[in-house]
Order: sequence, then C-alpha cells, then structure tokens
Amino acid sequence: MPRKRDPNRDKAFELFNKNAGNITNREIAKQLDVLEKTISAWKSRDKWNEKIGGVVRSTTKKKKRSTTKAKESSSRSVIREQVVNALVEAGTYSPALELLIELYLDAYEEYQEERTEKLRKELAKLLGQLGLDGKNKELIKKNGVLLAKESEEPKEKEEQEENNKLIQFRQRRMRGQ
Repeated sequence: MPRKRDPNRDKAFELFNKNAGNITNREIAKQLDVLEKTISAWKSRDKWNEKIGGVVRSTTKKKKRSTTKAKESSSRSVIREQVVNALVEAGTYSPALELLIELYLDAYEEYQEERTEKLRKELAKLLGQLGLDGKNKELIKKNGVLLAKESEEPKEKEEQEENNKLIQFRQRRMRGQ
C-alpha cells in the first residue's frame, strides 16, 4: 500500500503556481519547513513547470564556484615551494629574491598558457638570475653538502697526475737517447 501524499506537496505547488514559477525552491522550503531537495523532487516528479505554462525555468540560483583559481593558486604555491627549496639547497636563498621568484612564477603561468620560444627564453633568463640554470659550476653537491668545486683534494690529484705524466715523458726521452 502506498504512503499517503504529503499535504505540503500540494501547498508547495500552490505557492509555486501563485508566484507564476518565480519563486525559488529554497523559499518554498522555508515557508513549509521542508527540505529544499524535497521541493526539487516534487517539482520534478509532478512537472510543475509544464503545469503552469510550459516554460521550464530554473528557480534555484546556483552559486558559481571556480575551481580553476584554486588549482592555479595551488600549482603556483607548489612551484614556488620547489623554487625556494632549490635555492635553499643551493645555499643562495634570500628574502630579497622574493620579487624575482614572483616574476618567475608569473612568467611560468604565462608560458603554460602559450608555449612560445620567447616565453621559454624569458623563463630561462629568470632561472639564470635566480642561479638555478645549472651554470653555477663553482658549486658541486657532495653527500648533501655544497662544496667549492676547486677544493684542495682535486688540486692535489691533478698535480700528482701532471707530475706522473712529466716523469713518464722524461723517461721516454731518456730511453730514446
């Protein structure tokens, strides 16, 4: 046996009809103290729009939510974090670089929209100004610690190799005489 029809269902249609369909589901729900989704279901099942004039209109005003801004800002923050971490790792981070980092992020976003050679070169230039272009040959990373490339150990090895080569050259010359 089916359930009894809710008396509010007919009252809701009367309100909708009285306002010629220019009332939101939320307002009807408030007046009758029922859920907005219930009004929406009744409206759909009973085809209220067709009953009052054949014109289907949306009476529920939906808020537009933009998720692209949130995604853009989150991807921007991820890239920002990567740049800052790279600078910290290289030992060159300074708060004075914040403006340059922002310029890089702006250029990066622009490059993502329109991939042109000009924008790619601009990105490379900004990375160079930040010191993240890989051209900083004075520093090498060894076991997580940055060292000057021209440290004492490599110089000593180079000098020993040169001495060995010089000795070998002299020995060959002596044999030839």
